[in-house]
Amino acid sequence: MQSKYPQAIGVWAEDTSRSSVAQFLRRHKLLAFVEGGAVLDIPVDVTGAALITQQTLKLAIVEVKVRAITLRDFSQALGYAKVVMPDHAFIVSPNSWTEALQRLVREFQRWDILEYAHGKRIVIAKWDIASNSVRPGDTLLAGML
Repeated sequence: MQSKYPQAIGVWAEDTSRSSVAQFLRRHKLLAFVEGGAVLDIPVDVTGAALITQQTLKLAIVEVKVRAITLRDFSQALGYAKVVMPDHAFIVSPNSWTEALQRLVREFQRWDILEYAHGKRIVIAKWDIASNSVRPGDTLLAGML
């Protein structure tokens, strides 16, 4: 979030797999920026936020998988994104994604399944352990970063 929003007033990111998005927002006094934030009792793996101005917050969620991302894993992350409605949503794994998920998106061109809100798509990406990041080109659908 810091590299995406270097001008941010404040940036927060933490493991919320054992808490919830609502607790994250409450802990950082950000509930006022997210409509319905108090009821987002969803244990997303990582939640991040960047306060851009005193009126603007950018929210991100990340689901993390150890094994290759399956259609089931993707569906879980998509459901979270549809409920939370973040500005950015990701599902990442150091083991990339399954062939079935790749074929659905690339071969059958089902880009529509990536959309969780108008103009917002979940990013399916390979996590690079060495650089501790997603490298450009390591997304299921090119140009998603």
